[in-house]
Amino acid sequence: MTDETVRDGRSLRWEQHRRTRRRELLRSARIAISTRGETVSMDGLAEATGTSKTVFYRYFHDRRGLQQAMGDWAMDVIRRSLDEAGRPDGTPQEALEAMISAFVALGVRSPAVYRFCDSVVTSDDGGGAFLDDVVDLLCARMGLTGSTERMWASGAVGFVRSCTLNWLGDDRSADTDSTEQFTTRLAMWLWASRKEDE
Repeated sequence: MTDETVRDGRSLRWEQHRRTRRRELLRSARIAISTRGETVSMDGLAEATGTSKTVFYRYFHDRRGLQQAMGDWAMDVIRRSLDEAGRPDGTPQEALEAMISAFVALGVRSPAVYRFCDSVVTSDDGGGAFLDDVVDLLCARMGLTGSTERMWASGAVGFVRSCTLNWLGDDRSADTDSTEQFTTRLAMWLWASRKEDE
């Protein structure tokens, strides 16, 4: 075994360790944000997760990097939901409903984490790529082509994001939609707008 082979093996093990540690930190951060709210400081995150702020900075550089990593995690959740609705016998309406359900499910699971992710995905310095990815997926799953259809998909994604944030901020009074009612309502509104556009 050569020295180079040994170094390559060590590098691979170190990279695997870093990926595992990063996932653990993200999971811990999500739990802490769910408990303490989306405005929790990096000091608060470090305290809640039993690690140091330096460790978070080592893996995510800063709060913004952590938010971006959380946005990537949220994108993976939405992508999986759309993939499940994108099977060959799936319909465009099912793909639309899957996108809505994915956004709402993220919000219901933890409103604070949803808002924490949202603060980066709608930013002007590149975070908007998250929503662009969702638009691309939605277009692919619904079979939408052309600039007008992409414009509709972009509006649909923005509408669901905004409505979900608004709904999560409600006081959850008796006249507030249940999760299922809210999801169904958004799907009905958007599908009706899609049919009118055809």
